[in-house]
Amino acid sequence: MKARLTISLVLWVLAASRVAAAAIQFEASVDRTRASQSEPIRLTLRITSDEQLGQVTPAFDLKDFHVEGPATSTRMEMRNTDITFSRELTYVLYAKKAGTFTIGPMQLEMDGKRYQTKPITVEIVQGASRSQAGQADDPPIFVLARADHERAYVGQQVTVSYDLFYRIQPHNVSFNKLPTFVGFWTEDLFIAQQLDSHQEVRGGVSFNVAPLRRVALFPTSAGTHAVGTLAVSCDIPQQRSRRGGVLDDFFAGDPFFGRSRSVLLQSEELQIEVLPLPEQGRPAEFTGAVGRFQLSVEAQPTQVAVGDPVTLRVLVEGEGNMAAVQPLQVDAAAGVKLYDPKVEEEERITNGVYGGRRLFEYIVIPEQGGTLNIPPLRFTYFDPHQARYELLESAPIAIHSEGSVEEEGVSYGLSRRDIEAVGEDIRYIKPDAEVLGAGSMLYSSYWFWTLQGALPLAFFALLVWQRHQRRLQGDVAYARQRRAKGEAGRRLSRADALLEAGTEAEFYGEVRAALLEFVADRLNLAAAGLTIEVCAEVLTARQVEDETIARLRDLLTRCDFARFAPAGGPPTDRAAARRLAGEVIAGLEKRI
Repeated sequence: MKARLTISLVLWVLAASRVAAAAIQFEASVDRTRASQSEPIRLTLRITSDEQLGQVTPAFDLKDFHVEGPATSTRMEMRNTDITFSRELTYVLYAKKAGTFTIGPMQLEMDGKRYQTKPITVEIVQGASRSQAGQADDPPIFVLARADHERAYVGQQVTVSYDLFYRIQPHNVSFNKLPTFVGFWTEDLFIAQQLDSHQEVRGGVSFNVAPLRRVALFPTSAGTHAVGTLAVSCDIPQQRSRRGGVLDDFFAGDPFFGRSRSVLLQSEELQIEVLPLPEQGRPAEFTGAVGRFQLSVEAQPTQVAVGDPVTLRVLVEGEGNMAAVQPLQVDAAAGVKLYDPKVEEEERITNGVYGGRRLFEYIVIPEQGGTLNIPPLRFTYFDPHQARYELLESAPIAIHSEGSVEEEGVSYGLSRRDIEAVGEDIRYIKPDAEVLGAGSMLYSSYWFWTLQGALPLAFFALLVWQRHQRRLQGDVAYARQRRAKGEAGRRLSRADALLEAGTEAEFYGEVRAALLEFVADRLNLAAAGLTIEVCAEVLTARQVEDETIARLRDLLTRCDFARFAPAGGPPTDRAAARRLAGEVIAGLEKRI
């Protein structure tokens, strides 16, 4: 008995010492230490332990890279009687700019202890700068940013275009990073839903050119401002070896059998020099409008009785940032009452130039008889093409009013004409009791009490409806969330119409837009910046089931491939995709 107790104690001590001696190894490695901005660097973090590994989350700072992943794999190895457990986290890194960067040290905390990897130095090289004229050594695929003006005035429109140039067919093209425009007021002119290319020759080489995004920028301050880069990720064919056989040649261009690799394509950063508006010759009426505008002013009617309203319509329209067009100063003559204007505005884009119209409606009420003059209205703007201020001036307006306040009998805001109109609506009721029937008392009627009980309910329903309307007008997030299902339904209805008659790209474009805009509206996000990975990340944060996220990811990937693939699939595939889209939206509606 004593010997058995001694053996058990020894075994327990050995086991405890083994647990205490359990070692953790934390290592980092990359598949290359020199790459271009478009080439991925695969960073692998390997954690090895003598014990089963739980959830691990390394800490790192990779601000100089676009990060995708991680992809996780686990493994158990047995050597003699020793068992080791390992977990690998693989990240895909794309450098934001050229230069030499240090990755790490990466840090990990487990069981109260901190581990870290050795730093890794990588070199990122950049190809030759691509001017608008083109280079003979342009790569076979790249993103080019172009601005129609390299120098502009404050408030002048600068149109920046981002285009995908390619001589090899890309697949699974998606936005990875949208540009930032610090120092500009922006207005989107075009965002691509699918690749629609045309031919363009650069440096003597013909390229397919697909517009990705076009944006109108209005500088808000003088100085040199940077226009951010746009990045897209895509799959391109892998170069075959020189010793490739007949099968390699046959399958090289096939997206299913041919080898491909993922790349990140980034445009170059643009610099815009912004000039201040000149102080010399600036009129006192100038409020900041820059562009080209027209002014029209009219009053209706111009002959009224004292106390009757006159509508003064002031219309400013043209090209430029319409938000800078402010209400004009109206100098009302003595004896005229002027009310603040009601503003109506309309935005429009003509030949890539942003503009529109702003209508100001003033209410003018003569308070005395005679001819009342409204002086000319003046509107000033800066024309950046002529580099000078322009002054628009309307003709004076004469309003003829008849009568006087005493004669018209203006009381409580009503003129004599209003009082006469009210008098015509009143009819004399003869108190002839003999003609009136005895009838039953209202309070003894069932319908009377039903109506009385319904009135408070109707009142509260009206309050709820008014609160709902005010919230729709003032709370953008609430309004987008309420409309999300309806907008997605309309998108899917258009997809139904394209199910048989439409093209592959149009159908899958509607399905993809329905899914992304539904997620964006429910979570108050910008639909233009949503990618498959961003969707998965925000839905995971909202604790949406992994199965629903996986179905959404699979459907979006299928849509992207179908939109950009050269050949279409059978109608049965589209019907299945349409049915899956409805199920995914219904599942997401319950969780977000």
